[in-house]
Amino acid sequence: MTSLSAACGRVEATVADDVALYRKYRPQSPEEVVGQEHVVRALVGAVREGRLSHAFLFCGPRGTGKTSTARILAKMVNCEKGPTAEPCGVCDQCVAIREGIHLDVVEIDAASHGGVDDARELRERAPTAPAMGREKVYILDEAQRLSREAFDALLKIFEEPPPGVRFVLATTEPHKMPATIVSRCQRFDFRRISTETLVALVEEVARREEITIDRPAADAIARMAEGSAREAEKLLEQTSVLGVGTVTEATVDALLGAPQGDAMFELGDAVSIGDARGVFEVVERLVQEGNDLRHFTGQALGHFRDLLLVRSAPEEPAVLDATPERHGRLAAQAGKFTVGELSRVLSLLVAAQTDMRWTTSPRLTLELALLRATVPEADPNAAGLASRIERLERLAGVSQPSSQEPEAAPPEAEPDASQRRAGGAEPDASQPRAGGAEPGVGWGLAGRSAAGPTAGEEPPPPPHAPDAGALDVTAIRRSWSQLLDRLGERRQMILQASLESVTAAAYDGETLELAFPPGKKFAVQKVQSKQEEFLEAFADVFGVRPRIRCVAREPLVDAPLIEDDEPSPSHEDAVARLKQELGAEVEEVEEVGP
Repeated sequence: MTSLSAACGRVEATVADDVALYRKYRPQSPEEVVGQEHVVRALVGAVREGRLSHAFLFCGPRGTGKTSTARILAKMVNCEKGPTAEPCGVCDQCVAIREGIHLDVVEIDAASHGGVDDARELRERAPTAPAMGREKVYILDEAQRLSREAFDALLKIFEEPPPGVRFVLATTEPHKMPATIVSRCQRFDFRRISTETLVALVEEVARREEITIDRPAADAIARMAEGSAREAEKLLEQTSVLGVGTVTEATVDALLGAPQGDAMFELGDAVSIGDARGVFEVVERLVQEGNDLRHFTGQALGHFRDLLLVRSAPEEPAVLDATPERHGRLAAQAGKFTVGELSRVLSLLVAAQTDMRWTTSPRLTLELALLRATVPEADPNAAGLASRIERLERLAGVSQPSSQEPEAAPPEAEPDASQRRAGGAEPDASQPRAGGAEPGVGWGLAGRSAAGPTAGEEPPPPPHAPDAGALDVTAIRRSWSQLLDRLGERRQMILQASLESVTAAAYDGETLELAFPPGKKFAVQKVQSKQEEFLEAFADVFGVRPRIRCVAREPLVDAPLIEDDEPSPSHEDAVARLKQELGAEVEEVEEVGP
């Protein structure tokens, strides 16, 4: 990987202090280009072998180094030691190119000089001899803005260029470039710079500028930059001014608002448990903060796409450009959905993004899509209709237990071991359901059996009944990762793994309702067996020991249920299950000798 110390530039001592950081630390040599090793290797190899093309097309996102690399290419061919793959950076030619005063290195903004007359002037000036360097280099920035007539005027000179002239076309939209021009250029695609590389770059620039910055703040800046080194350095400069030389995560939040990534995880939690109110609260907060809902919809699409990738390929972390910490959060949240549910959410968001191009009410479009994603019954499509039919059948009592759900035991009866292993007893229909959905499978974990308290017996109060206003479900969701970390510190790894895909669904000051994804009955059993350890860690983080109720979400009708892997039953358990389900009897068989 490119040395980040070199990437920050060797020219900072010669640059005025009042220059913006992204200009002060612009790459000045091939080894200083960050995140584009494939482009640097190709250009360096071409110079060393004397096979440098006359025309290049640099395309890629903003702030990834296209124009800087074009200037470095001009140094390679004009350096007094060149042509060389390692320009010295101190000769008159290199200094003039760096300062932007070299007569033979011409940068043209195609957005303002994209007419046919400008192209004709360029075509007439190109064949003239260089004024002060070895070769003439024309850099056309935002080349896609050239008019069709301008491209036609340049076509001949691109096809048969005069000696000693090179062209570099930089664009963020290569699909708008004419095929006749692209076919006469060597194309190099600049990639978005990875988050880890941007974090290291921000920390290195902060060190050189004597700015104190902590790692969470650097992570937040790198995420906000979205793969752009220029944007990352600009955000670092803004936050350092706001924080008077000290940048923390709170400083970044004060300047840019709450990180969008945290809002995405809050949105994902709300959708996973059918919490329509939580979805509307997230959208309302974004509107109050002045966020563009069209942009937020695109970010939501990216977040749920990441969840789908993690859910579909959990063993391939390289498919995502995410830090290990964020990848862990994505993996935990992806476990709260099935692949079918994520696909359905993505379809609704894609449709909403398309509708936003024409609607005058983007907020209503987004809220409607999120409501349909959260409450399938609100969806008029086939999936929503099937969900409503299934709900009516359950209410009418005509539906049969599915093959994946055990037959419910009477509320008064204590379920036997095999029933608890299969998922527990069905709760009463009046029991609250996560997110207002239909009753699922519930388990009481506060020191009671799976069937709940016996008739006439009052449930025991929690050891420390908290004030209902002191803690709410939103605060619990936001600090859920701290609870998992505390369990890890207590060496409760199995309990920690079982709770990664769990979402706090409701909290009334006494009872905390935990929503488990469909098919996670084995995880419920683990939480049930380690309820005391869970409550101790919860008290350490939140200061209260509430009564716990677990609720298993029901899957969407069109989403296949994938049961989590359970350990193989023991011999005694297998015999007991055979007796119960098949009415089998065990017969003693005497061994017969040879």
